[in-house]
Amino acid sequence: MGLRGTSLHILIFLPLCRLSASCRAGSCCFEKLPLPPDGASGSLSGPRNLSCYRVSGAEYECSWQYDGSEDNVTHFLRCCFGSGRCCYFPAGRSRAVQFSEQAGVPVLSNVTFWVESRLGNRTLKSLAISLYLFHWTKVSPPLGDIKVSRSDGQLRLDWNVSDEVQAEVQFRRRTPTTNWTLGDCGPQNNSGLGVIEDIHGSSSESCLCPSESMAQEFQIRRRQRLSSGAPGGPWSSWSSSVCVPPEPFPQPEVKFLVEPLGQGGRRNLTMQAQAAQPAVPEGCRGVGPGAQAQHLVRVHMLSCTCQRKTSKTVSLGKPLKLSGAAYDLVVVTKTRFGLSPSQTWHLPAQNVSELPPGMRTPNVSVGDDGTSVHWAAQAPGTAYCVERQALGPGRSHAHCALIGPAAGGPAATVTHSWSSGPGLHQEGCYHVAVFASKNPEKPLLWSTVLSGYYFGGNTSVAGTPRQVSVRKRSGDSVSVEWTPSPLGGCPGVLTGYVVRCEAEDGEWASEWLVPPAETRVTLRGLRGGGAYRVQVRADTARLPGAWSPAQRFPLEARMSRLAIVFASLGSFASVLLVGGLGYVGLNRAAWRLCPPLPTPCASTAVELPGSQGKQAWQWRGPADFPEVVCPRETLVVEEARDSDDAAAVPEAGGPGLPRPQRASGSPEAARRPQGATQAA
Repeated sequence: MGLRGTSLHILIFLPLCRLSASCRAGSCCFEKLPLPPDGASGSLSGPRNLSCYRVSGAEYECSWQYDGSEDNVTHFLRCCFGSGRCCYFPAGRSRAVQFSEQAGVPVLSNVTFWVESRLGNRTLKSLAISLYLFHWTKVSPPLGDIKVSRSDGQLRLDWNVSDEVQAEVQFRRRTPTTNWTLGDCGPQNNSGLGVIEDIHGSSSESCLCPSESMAQEFQIRRRQRLSSGAPGGPWSSWSSSVCVPPEPFPQPEVKFLVEPLGQGGRRNLTMQAQAAQPAVPEGCRGVGPGAQAQHLVRVHMLSCTCQRKTSKTVSLGKPLKLSGAAYDLVVVTKTRFGLSPSQTWHLPAQNVSELPPGMRTPNVSVGDDGTSVHWAAQAPGTAYCVERQALGPGRSHAHCALIGPAAGGPAATVTHSWSSGPGLHQEGCYHVAVFASKNPEKPLLWSTVLSGYYFGGNTSVAGTPRQVSVRKRSGDSVSVEWTPSPLGGCPGVLTGYVVRCEAEDGEWASEWLVPPAETRVTLRGLRGGGAYRVQVRADTARLPGAWSPAQRFPLEARMSRLAIVFASLGSFASVLLVGGLGYVGLNRAAWRLCPPLPTPCASTAVELPGSQGKQAWQWRGPADFPEVVCPRETLVVEEARDSDDAAAVPEAGGPGLPRPQRASGSPEAARRPQGATQAA
């Protein structure tokens, strides 16, 4: 109702109030109240915090608080306005009075209000307030739930309001360790944060609040703001509590325990988690989600991506039964801000060597027209997922095929084939896995049917070892080595090697079995004196391999021990004989090249001075020629005593030779032999 209509009602109503002899219900009574007893007013206890305001449209309200006994108490709301006129509203034990514009209280002029509470013969009064009722509007607190989001490191609170007044907003917050702290959201307007009107005509308001590393509790209140900027009403009551979790939220400690795959093709997964909830303020206890959080696990199946749904989120700690495929387990924390991933664990696929025997040997047929895999059918209505993947660098892409539910039975067989197109069938190692489920839309209900490896191409020819080499070790053994077969890189396909050695004359042959991890063997017990040839092949569980090209090698005949002894003795005697002959030859050569010097024992005469008489001389043979031996003896030299001795001296010349001539001079000179030197 407009101001003009309001004034008219007041002008019409006031004369009626003056003429009325009694108080009508819902109207302000102008009768005088009995005077309170002396000393009763001004008491510290009694009514307090009086507030009067316009609720909506033409409805008004005054409310207060009361401290004291509620028994036999009566409250009166007193109103005084222009020209000293006063009236009152009896409230009984109620602490609020509601009235309209027709109650006789002017709403466009200044009115003074207070509360008198009568208790027996005593009257207690509140403090008086003066205001313009029409402009003093009390707005409602936020309606419904308050939405919380994060914005630039702060918390943003958004809510809806039913009125369209320009409001001023405050918030208060507390943590588990602090009391309420008041904060100001500022005036709400149509720019930036503030009032925003949606398509349904309702308005929304917002407020930015600080973020904490602890849980927080928020409450919002509003009041009207006049066009001049001054407050135009009392604060509304506080909104319900809004609980905000800490940031970041404490992460749980999680352990995953996985059991081996069972006969049913599933393995048990147990999650052990210790999720400690943080402390929360008093008003957030038992409120969810609020400051609390829920820990979940997102289970993502990495194999068979062709299925309709590959991931499922479950509660942390829930036991699971999973197939032998590879999975990613992501622990997520659910708060009022949504899901936030925190920790990720990778669950590898079940090792093929640890599978039950019936699951790790796939029945694969490789032909020129394509490749097929066969397995025993399960219960009727079971769907299958076949995945194959080539091993090796650059060949990590997996091909997946989903086979719809089909009829099954104890003796039924399911077959899946694929063509030998480019990239689908090349020589090499492949992994193939088959999974089954009666509910293929649920990723946690798959089970493993089989999982193993097969070699694409001609296994017998492609697996033949190459570069076989033979090395002699002793007289009756050789070492055979070869390069690993390509089948060795395909787990479980190669069962071992067979080495065959045979004599070229066909009288002897033998084979040796070698484990698949070995590429060398020593062949013993061979016979010397003949030629042999050796071959190697690689066998699989289904087919024997092809023999490698024959490698030929000779083996020399072995000698007996007696022959070795005689040969050794003959060699020794030959060395002695050659040494002796060489020694004699060298001595002969030395005699011819360097003849010996003459020795004293070969002289015919030695002449010594006469004064020496008989003297003894020591003579030694030349040392350079040991074969000329001159015995050591005493050489006696005597002087001639008379001339008769000359006849006794033999003739040097001998028969037929001219007699040596005598020399003139002394007789001593005549007795000297020719060529003799005088002894010094």
